[in-house]
Amino acid sequence: MIDLYQLLGIKRAATQDEVRKAYRRKAKGLHPDSGGSEEAFNALTAAHEVLSDTRRRQRYDATGEMETARPDNFDGSAIEVIAHKLGLIIHAEQDVISLDIGAVLEQTIRDDIVMRRSNIANQKRAIERAARLRARVKRKGNGEDNALARVLDWHERSTQDHVKKNEEAVRVMERALEILDRYSFVDEFPSEAASEVSVALHDAIKALDELAATFKVQPKAAMS
Repeated sequence: MIDLYQLLGIKRAATQDEVRKAYRRKAKGLHPDSGGSEEAFNALTAAHEVLSDTRRRQRYDATGEMETARPDNFDGSAIEVIAHKLGLIIHAEQDVISLDIGAVLEQTIRDDIVMRRSNIANQKRAIERAARLRARVKRKGNGEDNALARVLDWHERSTQDHVKKNEEAVRVMERALEILDRYSFVDEFPSEAASEVSVALHDAIKALDELAATFKVQPKAAMS
Protein backbone atom coordinates (compact mmCIF):
# COMPACT_ATOMS: atom_id res chain seq x y z
CA MET A 1 0.00 0.00 0.00
CA ILE A 2 1.25 3.46 -0.92
CA ASP A 3 2.24 5.65 2.02
CA LEU A 4 0.45 8.97 1.52
CA TYR A 5 3.06 10.88 3.48
CA GLN A 6 5.87 9.47 1.35
CA LEU A 7 3.88 10.24 -1.78
CA LEU A 8 3.73 13.91 -0.79
CA GLY A 9 7.28 13.87 0.59
CA ILE A 10 6.30 15.05 4.08
CA LYS A 11 6.62 13.82 7.66
CA ARG A 12 3.67 12.27 9.48
CA ALA A 13 3.59 15.28 11.81
CA ALA A 14 3.31 17.73 8.90
CA THR A 15 0.95 20.65 9.38
CA GLN A 16 -1.97 21.38 7.05
CA ASP A 17 0.05 24.19 5.51
CA GLU A 18 2.95 21.83 4.83
CA VAL A 19 0.55 19.32 3.26
CA ARG A 20 -0.85 22.01 0.98
CA LYS A 21 2.56 23.33 -0.06
CA ALA A 22 3.90 19.83 -0.75
CA TYR A 23 0.89 19.06 -2.93
CA ARG A 24 1.22 22.27 -4.92
CA ARG A 25 4.93 21.71 -5.41
CA LYS A 26 4.53 18.16 -6.73
CA ALA A 27 1.33 18.82 -8.68
CA LYS A 28 3.15 21.11 -11.10
CA GLY A 29 5.46 18.32 -12.22
CA LEU A 30 2.95 15.45 -12.15
CA HIS A 31 0.06 17.18 -13.90
CA PRO A 32 -0.69 15.54 -17.29
CA ASP A 33 -0.50 18.92 -19.00
CA SER A 34 3.10 19.19 -17.79
CA GLY A 35 4.10 15.76 -19.04
CA GLY A 36 3.13 13.78 -15.95
CA SER A 37 0.92 10.72 -15.91
CA GLU A 38 -2.76 10.94 -15.05
CA GLU A 39 -2.42 7.96 -12.70
CA ALA A 40 0.39 9.58 -10.69
CA PHE A 41 -1.42 12.90 -10.54
CA ASN A 42 -4.66 11.25 -9.36
CA ALA A 43 -2.73 9.38 -6.65
CA LEU A 44 -1.14 12.64 -5.49
CA THR A 45 -4.52 14.39 -5.46
CA ALA A 46 -6.07 11.53 -3.45
CA ALA A 47 -3.23 11.76 -0.91
CA HIS A 48 -3.75 15.49 -0.55
CA GLU A 49 -7.52 15.11 -0.12
CA VAL A 50 -7.11 12.54 2.66
CA LEU A 51 -4.32 14.33 4.55
CA SER A 52 -5.96 17.75 4.29
CA ASP A 53 -9.18 16.43 5.86
CA THR A 54 -8.67 16.13 9.63
CA ARG A 55 -11.18 13.31 10.13
CA ARG A 56 -10.03 11.24 7.15
CA ARG A 57 -6.40 11.80 8.09
CA GLN A 58 -7.01 10.53 11.62
CA ARG A 59 -8.65 7.40 10.26
CA TYR A 60 -5.78 6.85 7.81
CA ASP A 61 -3.20 7.26 10.59
CA ALA A 62 -5.09 4.77 12.77
CA THR A 63 -6.00 2.13 10.18
CA GLY A 64 -4.05 2.84 7.00
CA GLU A 65 -7.37 3.01 5.11
CA MET A 66 -8.22 5.78 2.69
CA GLU A 67 -11.80 6.77 3.27
CA THR A 68 -13.51 7.95 0.10
CA ALA A 69 -14.92 11.42 0.37
CA ARG A 70 -18.70 11.45 0.27
CA PRO A 71 -20.33 14.26 -1.70
CA ASP A 72 -22.98 16.19 0.21
CA ASN A 73 -25.19 19.21 -0.26
CA PHE A 74 -22.70 21.43 1.55
CA ASP A 75 -19.90 20.61 -0.88
CA GLY A 76 -22.40 20.91 -3.72
CA SER A 77 -23.17 24.46 -2.62
CA ALA A 78 -19.45 25.23 -2.45
CA ILE A 79 -18.99 23.91 -5.99
CA GLU A 80 -21.84 26.17 -7.12
CA VAL A 81 -19.92 29.16 -5.74
CA ILE A 82 -16.84 28.17 -7.76
CA ALA A 83 -18.96 27.49 -10.85
CA HIS A 84 -20.53 30.94 -10.58
CA LYS A 85 -17.13 32.65 -10.31
CA LEU A 86 -15.73 30.62 -13.21
CA GLY A 87 -18.75 31.62 -15.27
CA LEU A 88 -18.02 35.28 -14.62
CA ILE A 89 -14.41 34.77 -15.70
CA ILE A 90 -15.46 32.96 -18.88
CA HIS A 91 -17.82 35.78 -19.86
CA ALA A 92 -15.53 38.64 -18.83
CA GLU A 93 -13.49 38.35 -22.06
CA GLN A 94 -10.19 38.12 -20.17
CA ASP A 95 -7.10 36.28 -21.43
CA VAL A 96 -7.43 33.03 -19.45
CA ILE A 97 -4.05 31.80 -20.69
CA SER A 98 -1.91 34.49 -19.07
CA LEU A 99 -4.29 35.20 -16.19
CA ASP A 100 -3.71 33.68 -12.76
CA ILE A 101 -7.15 32.04 -12.61
CA GLY A 102 -6.58 30.53 -9.18
CA ALA A 103 -5.72 33.91 -7.67
CA VAL A 104 -8.73 35.57 -9.30
CA LEU A 105 -11.13 32.91 -8.00
CA GLU A 106 -9.68 33.06 -4.50
CA GLN A 107 -9.71 36.86 -4.33
CA THR A 108 -13.28 37.24 -5.57
CA ILE A 109 -14.53 34.65 -3.06
CA ARG A 110 -12.59 36.29 -0.22
CA ASP A 111 -14.07 39.67 -1.22
CA ASP A 112 -17.54 38.14 -0.99
CA ILE A 113 -16.75 36.73 2.45
CA VAL A 114 -15.66 40.15 3.67
CA MET A 115 -18.86 41.69 2.33
CA ARG A 116 -21.03 39.01 3.95
CA ARG A 117 -19.30 39.41 7.31
CA SER A 118 -19.81 43.16 7.12
CA ASN A 119 -23.51 42.56 6.42
CA ILE A 120 -23.71 40.20 9.40
CA ALA A 121 -22.20 42.82 11.71
CA ASN A 122 -24.64 45.46 10.44
CA GLN A 123 -27.60 43.11 10.81
CA LYS A 124 -26.66 42.18 14.36
CA ARG A 125 -26.51 45.86 15.29
CA ALA A 126 -29.94 46.30 13.70
CA ILE A 127 -31.29 43.45 15.85
CA GLU A 128 -29.97 45.17 18.97
CA ARG A 129 -31.60 48.45 17.96
CA ALA A 130 -34.92 46.71 17.29
CA ALA A 131 -34.78 45.06 20.71
CA ARG A 132 -34.11 48.38 22.42
CA LEU A 133 -37.02 50.01 20.60
CA ARG A 134 -39.22 47.03 21.43
CA ALA A 135 -38.55 47.57 25.12
CA ARG A 136 -39.50 51.25 24.85
CA VAL A 137 -42.68 51.13 22.83
CA LYS A 138 -45.86 51.23 24.91
CA ARG A 139 -49.48 51.66 23.87
CA LYS A 140 -51.28 54.59 25.39
CA GLY A 141 -54.46 53.90 27.30
CA ASN A 142 -55.71 50.51 28.40
CA GLY A 143 -55.44 48.62 25.14
CA GLU A 144 -53.48 45.36 25.29
CA ASP A 145 -52.71 44.95 21.58
CA ASN A 146 -49.35 46.52 20.75
CA ALA A 147 -49.11 46.68 16.96
CA LEU A 148 -45.81 48.53 16.96
CA ALA A 149 -44.26 45.90 19.21
CA ARG A 150 -45.39 43.21 16.81
CA VAL A 151 -43.84 45.12 13.91
CA LEU A 152 -40.53 45.38 15.76
CA ASP A 153 -40.70 41.68 16.62
CA TRP A 154 -41.15 40.92 12.94
CA HIS A 155 -38.17 43.07 12.00
CA GLU A 156 -36.04 41.30 14.59
CA ARG A 157 -37.02 37.82 13.39
CA SER A 158 -36.55 38.78 9.75
CA THR A 159 -33.10 40.21 10.39
CA GLN A 160 -32.11 37.13 12.40
CA ASP A 161 -33.04 35.01 9.36
CA HIS A 162 -30.80 37.17 7.19
CA VAL A 163 -27.94 36.73 9.66
CA LYS A 164 -28.32 32.94 9.51
CA LYS A 165 -28.36 32.97 5.71
CA ASN A 166 -25.25 35.15 5.53
CA GLU A 167 -23.44 33.00 8.09
CA GLU A 168 -24.27 29.89 6.08
CA ALA A 169 -23.09 31.62 2.90
CA VAL A 170 -19.76 32.43 4.58
CA ARG A 171 -19.32 28.79 5.61
CA VAL A 172 -20.07 27.67 2.06
CA MET A 173 -17.58 30.14 0.57
CA GLU A 174 -14.91 29.09 3.07
CA ARG A 175 -15.50 25.51 1.97
CA ALA A 176 -15.18 26.66 -1.65
CA LEU A 177 -11.74 28.06 -0.82
CA GLU A 178 -10.75 24.72 0.73
CA ILE A 179 -11.84 22.91 -2.43
CA LEU A 180 -10.01 25.38 -4.66
CA ASP A 181 -6.85 24.79 -2.65
CA ARG A 182 -6.80 21.22 -4.00
CA TYR A 183 -6.46 22.41 -7.59
CA SER A 184 -4.03 24.42 -9.62
CA PHE A 185 -3.95 25.92 -13.09
CA VAL A 186 -0.56 24.66 -14.20
CA ASP A 187 1.67 27.00 -16.20
CA GLU A 188 -0.92 29.74 -16.06
CA PHE A 189 1.61 32.45 -16.83
CA PRO A 190 5.38 32.91 -17.32
CA SER A 191 7.24 33.88 -14.16
CA GLU A 192 9.00 36.79 -15.88
CA ALA A 193 5.62 38.43 -16.54
CA ALA A 194 4.67 38.77 -12.88
CA SER A 195 4.15 42.51 -13.04
CA GLU A 196 1.97 42.19 -16.14
CA VAL A 197 -0.07 39.48 -14.43
CA SER A 198 -0.58 41.71 -11.41
CA VAL A 199 -2.08 44.39 -13.65
CA ALA A 200 -4.17 41.79 -15.47
CA LEU A 201 -5.43 40.44 -12.16
CA HIS A 202 -6.54 43.92 -11.08
CA ASP A 203 -8.30 44.47 -14.42
CA ALA A 204 -9.94 41.05 -14.27
CA ILE A 205 -11.34 41.57 -10.78
CA LYS A 206 -12.69 44.96 -11.85
CA ALA A 207 -14.30 43.38 -14.90
CA LEU A 208 -15.81 40.63 -12.76
CA ASP A 209 -17.29 43.20 -10.39
CA GLU A 210 -18.89 45.03 -13.31
CA LEU A 211 -20.21 41.81 -14.83
CA ALA A 212 -21.53 40.58 -11.49
CA ALA A 213 -23.38 43.87 -11.04
CA THR A 214 -25.01 43.29 -14.42
CA PHE A 215 -25.96 39.72 -13.53
CA LYS A 216 -27.65 40.83 -10.31
CA VAL A 217 -30.68 41.84 -12.29
CA GLN A 218 -31.31 38.15 -13.06
CA PRO A 219 -33.93 36.58 -10.77
CA LYS A 220 -31.89 33.56 -9.78
CA ALA A 221 -28.30 34.80 -9.66
CA ALA A 222 -26.03 32.37 -7.81
CA MET A 223 -25.47 33.08 -4.12
CA SER A 224 -27.75 36.13 -4.21
